Amino acid sequence: MLDLSEEIRSMIEDGRMDEDKVVSLIRDMLSSAYKRKFGTDDNVVVRFFPNKAGEENRCVELYSVKEVVNEEDWYDKVRQIPLDDAQMLVEDVEVGDSLEIPIDPHNFEYSAVQSAKQRSQQVVKEYTTDKVYIDAKAMEGKLVIGEIKRQNPKNGDYIVNLNLEGADALFPFRGQSPRETYEIAEKLKFYVEKVDKVSGSDKGRKGRDMKAPRGSSVSILLTRSSKEFVKALIENEVPEISTGDVEIKSIARHAGVRTKVAVDTHKTDVDPVGSTVGKAGVRIQTVMAECEGEKIDIVRYSDDPLVYIANALIPAQVRRVVTIDPSTRHVVAIVDDNQLGIAIGQGGVNVKLAKILCDWNIEVKTQAQFNEMEQTMEIYRNVDNLFKSGDDEEAEGSDEGAIAEAPVLTNDQIGIDPDDTPLTDIGLPDDLIRKLHDIDIWSIEEFFDYNDDELKAKGLSDEDISAVRDSVVVTEDEGEGEFECPICHEILPAGTTVCPKCGAEFEFE
Repeated sequence: MLDLSEEIRSMIEDGRMDEDKVVSLIRDMLSSAYKRKFGTDDNVVVRFFPNKAGEENRCVELYSVKEVVNEEDWYDKVRQIPLDDAQMLVEDVEVGDSLEIPIDPHNFEYSAVQSAKQRSQQVVKEYTTDKVYIDAKAMEGKLVIGEIKRQNPKNGDYIVNLNLEGADALFPFRGQSPRETYEIAEKLKFYVEKVDKVSGSDKGRKGRDMKAPRGSSVSILLTRSSKEFVKALIENEVPEISTGDVEIKSIARHAGVRTKVAVDTHKTDVDPVGSTVGKAGVRIQTVMAECEGEKIDIVRYSDDPLVYIANALIPAQVRRVVTIDPSTRHVVAIVDDNQLGIAIGQGGVNVKLAKILCDWNIEVKTQAQFNEMEQTMEIYRNVDNLFKSGDDEEAEGSDEGAIAEAPVLTNDQIGIDPDDTPLTDIGLPDDLIRKLHDIDIWSIEEFFDYNDDELKAKGLSDEDISAVRDSVVVTEDEGEGEFECPICHEILPAGTTVCPKCGAEFEFE
């Protein structure tokens, strides 16, 4: 009987294998050695017994099963035994019986033993790899804490210890943030980007992220530069996301510089931006600290793309967003002069991230720059086509060359400053409103930004100018001696017909 207590205990404890798996492996190993010596394993039997300490499956015996035959019929020494030889082992044996004859494994040839050992080592390695792979795969798509072990000076990659026996993780150069520096033995959070089993040929290839660190058969790829890393950090800090009260709709990141995160909610009593930022910004500050101070903008998602785009350009304040071409998702965001640099961002990063976040082609212009765009008239033609009714389309098809009259845009469509008074609110004729829209005047305040000569240069007649000025009517309350100009908010004496500050004309009723 062969006592394998220590070997079996080592495989169970050090190799982290189940006892059934170890027993099966030893049975296969001994059967393989038997086959190597006798050419077959059809008639081998392996039995396990307790050791002296009473531990089950620690001792093993090997038997060769042979059929008892007459001397003249004995031709197979491996599977058969002559009757005389059999009776020396068992007295009452007869022809046709089967005998289990003990075999001493120590009598196997050296090559057979070595082959069996190699096979057992291969099985143990495969089993260990499977266990590591299962443990590592459970980490995929999650945050983990790892300790940096060493760096490859040739390509800048780091090897990271994740406390997985038999496998280290790869932290490649492309997964590193340019804002950060890393030290050996430093413990950091990482996002597990991908886990794969890697063959020997894969491990030898250069320049591939899937290659595993030397000595490992499992490839674990880490990153701190991906948008998923920031998303996972925010999810850890904001419990409303795990409960479903807040949803992250989209993320755009320029690692080390800025990240934009769009959030939304289906609950009216939940502020998604406030929940994500946290009281006094404590939640988002924690995330920013983990990213070494990288700027993170939390913006409110909207189903209205124009509103969403304006939100995405924060910290800049956007006056309005104008659609240039819906088919190509092209818009212009109009900002004040002092907001232009903020909206674009250093190196254009703010507007680039807004484009990625919203999936729209966004241009940022001041009002003056927008007025100079050659496509201004095309904008209104596209808006005309966008809001054209079915009757208009039929009329256009029946009368080739006819131009459909552009509709008057609603207050929601023109996107003016909320403090301004739209032209549509002062009772002007539709044709005059369209005429003013064509020269990019959308509110009373914008009209009074120009003097009469400038308005005439834009194509307005004296009658047009008078019609707009006459539409500004001030009702004077009886008994009061002054009133507020509705355009520039200057306080004027009762009876004033022309505002000395902005030039607005008043008619009293």
